[in-house]
Amino acid sequence: MFCRKCGTKNADGAKFCISCGAELASPQPTAQPAGPVPPQATVPQPTVPQPTVPQATPVAPAGAPVPPQGAPQQPFQQTAYQQPATSVKKSKAPLVIGGVVAVLAVLAVVGFVVMPMLNRGPWTGTMMLDGVSANYDHEFGIKTDGKTVTVYDQDDVVTGTIAGTREEGDQVFYDVKDVSWGSWGGSSFSASSVTDKVMTIIVPKGASAAKPFGRWSVVVSATDTDDDEYPLYVRSTTLELDEDGTGYYEFASEWGKESDVAVADPTNSAYDPAGSGWKHPLTSSGSNGSYDVEFNDDTYDLTFTDGK
Repeated sequence: MFCRKCGTKNADGAKFCISCGAELASPQPTAQPAGPVPPQATVPQPTVPQPTVPQATPVAPAGAPVPPQGAPQQPFQQTAYQQPATSVKKSKAPLVIGGVVAVLAVLAVVGFVVMPMLNRGPWTGTMMLDGVSANYDHEFGIKTDGKTVTVYDQDDVVTGTIAGTREEGDQVFYDVKDVSWGSWGGSSFSASSVTDKVMTIIVPKGASAAKPFGRWSVVVSATDTDDDEYPLYVRSTTLELDEDGTGYYEFASEWGKESDVAVADPTNSAYDPAGSGWKHPLTSSGSNGSYDVEFNDDTYDLTFTDGK
């Protein structure tokens, strides 16, 4: 190695110059420059001339811009090597997980939206009170398959089609259209001047043969266009069965103005079946859709069945 101070050649590994005594620097690994190496000042070597090695002209890589003819040539600046971006192969797991989450979300919507809608369809089945007392034939029944409905009331049979349902509190209302009235209601109801005949069925929300408790009603209203004194008509039959084995069997019928017929409407606050018909307190015994009902010292059969 050569002394950086006086240029004297010293043995490799020597720590001090044999000529001037200067401390010799240990050789350090030279880092590869990112660009062209600037010329270094060299110490003249009087005793050991160094051969001149011609430097290779840097060659621009393919695709590098070529300076125009006649322009002064600039040394090629080699940029630091950049590793090309590696294409990372994505796992299918996130897609699978996302798909599962999406499916679960759809199922949740089906579970919380669609299924309740299906389960909230019309009650289907039969409710029938049947029996003959000493003075009166008591028969009251409702039968529906969810589309059509049949009402049994005092030996009269009325049929119709369910036009729509709605819920109010703990009861479900069924609006019935295309009613075949037959001889129901007598001559006054059957007169040609009586129009706007409407039938509504009211059943307990969530009713079933195993749990039929609540109020069951059939309400009919109409208008007599030829009678100014008694223009409106309301008639209703209601059966109430409570879990404690008590309840009521009610019937109301009234012609008159709006305030008059309210006493026959079980949905009206002025409802009073005892004032326009009758209200029989009852007691019942039984379960699972079969009951013995007693009122006025007579016993009647009350049955409930579920539709399919």
